[in-house]
Amino acid sequence: MASRGFRAATLLLTGCIATILFLHLLLPGTLAAVFPYSPENESEFTDALGPEDTTALYPEPLNDDERLEALIAKTGVPLLDLAAGEIYSAHTRDDTALRSQATRICSLAGDARRDALALDVSPEFAPAHADFITALDEFIAVGTLLGGNTPINQSMVDGAMDRLTLGAEHLSGAMRGCRPPETRPTPTEHAVEPAPAFPNALQIGERFCYDDGNRANMGSLIVVRTRTFSSFYTTGIHPQTYAAKPDESFLLIAVKVTHLGHRGDGTNTRLQAPRESAFTLHHAGATYRPMAPPGPTNQGESYSGRSLERHDSMDGYLFFEVPENFDPALAYLEVSIGSSRPVWHLGEGAAAR
Repeated sequence: MASRGFRAATLLLTGCIATILFLHLLLPGTLAAVFPYSPENESEFTDALGPEDTTALYPEPLNDDERLEALIAKTGVPLLDLAAGEIYSAHTRDDTALRSQATRICSLAGDARRDALALDVSPEFAPAHADFITALDEFIAVGTLLGGNTPINQSMVDGAMDRLTLGAEHLSGAMRGCRPPETRPTPTEHAVEPAPAFPNALQIGERFCYDDGNRANMGSLIVVRTRTFSSFYTTGIHPQTYAAKPDESFLLIAVKVTHLGHRGDGTNTRLQAPRESAFTLHHAGATYRPMAPPGPTNQGESYSGRSLERHDSMDGYLFFEVPENFDPALAYLEVSIGSSRPVWHLGEGAAAR
């Protein structure tokens, strides 16, 4: 198998393991509902419980946020299992298995996409919902590439491996987006000033450099500035106004990603900028996830992670809904980039600049 496809397969297998571990660690309740434990003698067990107790073992989701969590858990694990099978079949050049699994992937992802589009999730779960839809689109594309009657060649396999990798990445982002927000601690009258949450945090304007998964491309990320507004609106043919809820405001954080260069003999010269779901805002003991990118606005362009060519760069705003009394001295922006988690302190950047 070509080295490009093998590298993609290796990365995806690593992502599969990390994603499944994430499910077990951060969504134990959802997994329990989707894959409940069944004793050896299930009929005797359920007869002893009675109908009311049996219902309690299999709780129904209460709202569309919980339905999204359950759908991601129910669909994510079998999709990753099929993706791992595709990688093995590609490595062993088993075209029959490739086609069969691609068809199953396309069917499973297509059904889940239809169910996901019917959900009306809260703003907190909107990034997870968007990541999940994108992941399903990537998996469906794999079925389109390999599930037809066209003879399979190496280019098709490489393209499918790339799609599987992106699908697993977005699926992992969707799972992280379902993480419940931490509650803000209640201050006491004689509270002691807490130590910095991230004592080694970067300051606004400082650059963080990183390599991609293959260590073939190098990039940099900078937090440029922050701004707060009570409202903003999108520009274009159908403008939409966003107004903050009572006692809340919008925090806009400008970030810039640059492809610094390519090294080595590999053919992959594109660098993936961090997705919006990779960012987490910490403030006074609470955490916040970015809103779904609204697109171009009267305050500037939205940030949306994409692939960059060599020496290319992109910038834009992340949009957060925060308390009206938001204090930048207590705020930090954390980013998940591979195995690194750089953090910036926002203490000097709250004023619009």
